[in-house]
Amino acid sequence: MVDFGQANLTSCDREPIHIPGSIQPHGCLLACSAKEFLLLRLSANAASMLDLPELRPDAPLAQFLGPELTHELRNASTASLTRRHPTFLFGIRLPSGKFFDIAVHVSGDEVVLEFEPAEAPGVTDRLIAQLHMMIERARNITDLQKLFDTVARLLRGVLHYDRVMVYRFDHDWSGKIVAEARAPALESFLGQHFPAGDIPAQARELYRRSPIRMIGDVSYTPVPLLGLPGLPPLDMSLAQLRSVSPIHCEYLTNMGVGASMSISLIVDDELWGMVACHNYSPRTLTLSERAVVHMFGEFIALQIVVLLRTTRLQVAERTHALLENVLRDAASMSDMPSYLRDRIADLMPLIQCDGVAIWIGNEWTAHGITPPSSAAPEIVALAQQLAGTQIWHSSHLADQFDWAKPSVSTVAGMMVIPVSPQPGNYVFLFRREIIQTINWGGDPKKTYTTGPHGARLTPRQSFQIWKEQVHERCLSWSSNDVEAAAMLRSTMIEVMGVYHQQQLTERAEADVRQRMLNEELNHRVKNILAVVQSLISRPVPKGRALEEYVNVLRGRINALASAHDQVARTDGGGMLRTLLEAELEPYRHQPSVIHIEGADIWLTGRALSVAALVFHELATNAVKYGCLSTQNGHLTIQWHFDAETKSWVVIWQETGGPPVKAPSGNGFGSVLLERAFPHELGGTAEREFRPDGLFIRLTIPEHYAALIPQENIPQTDPVEVEEKKNGSEEILRRANILLVEDQLLVAMETEQALQEHGAERVRTVASVYEALQAVRASRPDIALLDFNLGGETSEEVARTLQERGIPFVFATGYADKTMIPSEFRDIPVLRKPYSMSSVIRELESNIFPGN
Repeated sequence: MVDFGQANLTSCDREPIHIPGSIQPHGCLLACSAKEFLLLRLSANAASMLDLPELRPDAPLAQFLGPELTHELRNASTASLTRRHPTFLFGIRLPSGKFFDIAVHVSGDEVVLEFEPAEAPGVTDRLIAQLHMMIERARNITDLQKLFDTVARLLRGVLHYDRVMVYRFDHDWSGKIVAEARAPALESFLGQHFPAGDIPAQARELYRRSPIRMIGDVSYTPVPLLGLPGLPPLDMSLAQLRSVSPIHCEYLTNMGVGASMSISLIVDDELWGMVACHNYSPRTLTLSERAVVHMFGEFIALQIVVLLRTTRLQVAERTHALLENVLRDAASMSDMPSYLRDRIADLMPLIQCDGVAIWIGNEWTAHGITPPSSAAPEIVALAQQLAGTQIWHSSHLADQFDWAKPSVSTVAGMMVIPVSPQPGNYVFLFRREIIQTINWGGDPKKTYTTGPHGARLTPRQSFQIWKEQVHERCLSWSSNDVEAAAMLRSTMIEVMGVYHQQQLTERAEADVRQRMLNEELNHRVKNILAVVQSLISRPVPKGRALEEYVNVLRGRINALASAHDQVARTDGGGMLRTLLEAELEPYRHQPSVIHIEGADIWLTGRALSVAALVFHELATNAVKYGCLSTQNGHLTIQWHFDAETKSWVVIWQETGGPPVKAPSGNGFGSVLLERAFPHELGGTAEREFRPDGLFIRLTIPEHYAALIPQENIPQTDPVEVEEKKNGSEEILRRANILLVEDQLLVAMETEQALQEHGAERVRTVASVYEALQAVRASRPDIALLDFNLGGETSEEVARTLQERGIPFVFATGYADKTMIPSEFRDIPVLRKPYSMSSVIRELESNIFPGN
């Protein structure tokens, strides 16, 4: 590491930019202890900006800000700690009479408070209106490029920066400007590429954790932090005012930029792209403006996710149709290798390529632009070494393999697709060389000027174009290409299994089930997106603060997500009791406050989703206005079966709270309560505002709920899981675990879950052969065996483990255990789809007897 501000271009990737020890001057910062709220450090400009001349460290914060505001800041810090990102307070009046917007977050053992001058009254309403307008403009766009263009135009129109660019990262962290909106007098940067080194790894991580980063004036003078002696450096990763590296300010200054702001586009918790806003003079946005920009950025990221998922579904549907066409007669063929060789040309439309070859039955068959057949043995040996049973690809073969250099003018890239459970049979796709010119925003290798302060960036007035002519490369293989290849692989393995085992009927039924599963998945995804869209599109009630609106919206989506997660981890539904306990757990201040009573009933997926939203609204209102808002309040939830109406009756009874009265209007919660159960489930919803508290009676028709035996109830105890966490991690950390699973996504998820629970040695294999080799090479402490491995079972592996006294657990997708031989009747069995908690529990209980 190098000290902040002392790095140059040769060491900037080691600069600790998260602990700069200073801030930008358009605001001020205070940091106090999380428990006592004792002031520990402050920025040098804090006393003058806040008009608090006596402000100093080692004094209670309440002494300067007053007890009421200090209490509000405590609550905000708790909310920030829960959500793991800053909480914003807008238009807060300080004892001096000045109004400030305040950002609150927790950093280690300190609460960081950042103050920025507040907007004039009424501006927040305008900002919310602008946010609504921008969301409506972008909501129904179904093309990524059109979305990027719209985002650039909208943000420039609202924020008035001179230039707004949408920047998309490649897999190697280089990037490209894919959309731009700029002042007419400025040159265009559209289409330019930028090397990965322009944004060091630690900067990318800060962009991921803190999505909005603004520099109001690149020539600013940093304001140092002053504090008690002996304090460690303050981690300012989430700080709004954090100083930026002088290297970055120099980079912007050399381009004539006076102010900038970046908006991170986070997709699947990864930095997918950015929106970069440049102004050629200083420009500072208020905290409330940046909060609106943050929400818009999150919405755009969700839109990107939707469009990417939609594209993937389209690729899947197209690939399924093509595969069905190629293999529609395969089941009736007595010689499958010959059939595939005859249909080799039909494989090319599956994935864009210039040539295809098949290695099956130790015979090479090629079509289109491919390497000479004399290179086949070396190519197959390479496939066995690098691919094995996984898909492998390269866009620059000549850079890696000598055999590829003579034919590089025709074949520059290759994808290897294993099409059998064991290494041996492959489909090879080839792409020809594409000579292209890439416009880089400066030399990607960078040029330096050496001086007394080390290597500095060569000055330039703008993104000077640096052209690079690229040879010996093909069109890069995309994620959609890989996904289509995975579908081809899985289908070919299935076909080969049918051929070898002559199970034609079973294979046909499996194809039908797969198509039905895809249709059901597509249906459910569209329904979920429609529900989320309807929640987001509801207008903001008048008078509601921006922060309150955001919190309410997030709570509703979280409730829907919790219900969907429960549906996904079970057989399409969940327990009513489990749903209620999860929703009400945060409000159980005393054991007697909440009472839940009723038989154990199972709700269908549709009923569970509706119930999740309704009970979330009821719980939220009870905490804000009802019985859970006071110390003496009580909530009772009971349900029973009404034989006369053939429905389950759920009673929600609040007592001991503030006096209740009917609301003057119908908010979202009221509308949801009155319409959800009748519209979605054909049930009823009745509400009474009784003197002793709110009374609600809901009915659920019996075909949406069922009484289940006690032994079938999924048992989860979050408290017990937390108590055993440390011991569990130690057990898993010591264990050598063998995972035998032929489904890549299931294997990846299980392996990741084991690693998150402490496991350090997990070996994953996909076939019986690999499993036996793994057992012989290194004795595992325990194994998790998928019983059905495509065209074979793990019976032989289980016998080998049993003979060696190695414990193991079966996993199966069958509804019962009849498919597992009786000799293994005492072996634990996990039914797919299994929850990760059940996997961890079974492995822990069988790894080291006595633990």
